[in-house]
Amino acid sequence: MMVNVGIIGMAGIAGAHLGGYDQCADARVVACCDVDPAKAERRAEQGARAYQDYRALLADPAVDAVSICLPTYLHAEATIAALQAGKHVLCEKPMALSSADGDRMLAAAEAAGRVLMIAHCIRFWPEYQALKTIVDGGAYGAVQSALFTRLGGLPTWSAGGWMRDPARSGGAILDLHIHDADYIAYLFGLPRRVRARGVETEFGINDLRVDYDYGDGRMIAAESAWYPSEHYPFQATFRVALARAVVQLDGRRPLTVYPAAMPAFEPVVPPGDGYANEIADFIRCIVRGVRPEVAPAAASRDSLRLIEAEAASIRTGEAVPVGAGAAA
Repeated sequence: MMVNVGIIGMAGIAGAHLGGYDQCADARVVACCDVDPAKAERRAEQGARAYQDYRALLADPAVDAVSICLPTYLHAEATIAALQAGKHVLCEKPMALSSADGDRMLAAAEAAGRVLMIAHCIRFWPEYQALKTIVDGGAYGAVQSALFTRLGGLPTWSAGGWMRDPARSGGAILDLHIHDADYIAYLFGLPRRVRARGVETEFGINDLRVDYDYGDGRMIAAESAWYPSEHYPFQATFRVALARAVVQLDGRRPLTVYPAAMPAFEPVVPPGDGYANEIADFIRCIVRGVRPEVAPAAASRDSLRLIEAEAASIRTGEAVPVGAGAAA
């Protein structure tokens, strides 16, 4: 089965989607859409049809599935329209600006009987996949503590400055930090409650530290920031301490395991990258007629609930329970 794909929104992250579909034997990009005609025609030389209105692309009967690479505030509207048009949907993260919008997207997918998957690429990133294998395998005992860090400069490159507008992007807590919040939920499940501190600016909550309370003594935390300088180097790291080893990714060397009483070593890391791997999984689900298991859409909605709890904790100064939802 060949899945014909349309890409809606041809800036930035769309390049990763194009590359991912090019690596997938069961998919081909047949349509591209952007309000900028030059971007819409990006794949015209390979036979892809160009659209400037995504509703026209959704009316194309040759399109089976779409990647939605639009700004966050348009995710819910475009996803629901695509599902109602009978298309399978891979929507960029974060799922939407609110869990209420996430609920609407889930309901539309259920009504349409189509695959809905949110592109939480960290669940598919090789080093993070390897970490999950190590933690779930249990060879080094239980997790005692974990720290995930994701830092970068204030994004100045988005069209119309939408990423710097919290009403359209949700700020760093939603656009940047949700990568680690979602992965923490994937690795450990949803916490009982969260306690967070953060700095609110005109760009939203863009510097935060979060403690995740699982009620069992584990110290699980994350920190994220958009710093004022656009030149601040991006970095994503983690350190997970188990009873008999530490697993670390720090940007200075590859993923490394430091076992007790043994030399450090670099574990086997799955091939590919997070973008190609998530797209391969999306197409696999369509071809086989199954729902996503690594990144189910309900888990993406629950990650929005987690972010909402964190934001409430920052604003109240109190620990906030996390609303129960589907399995992470």
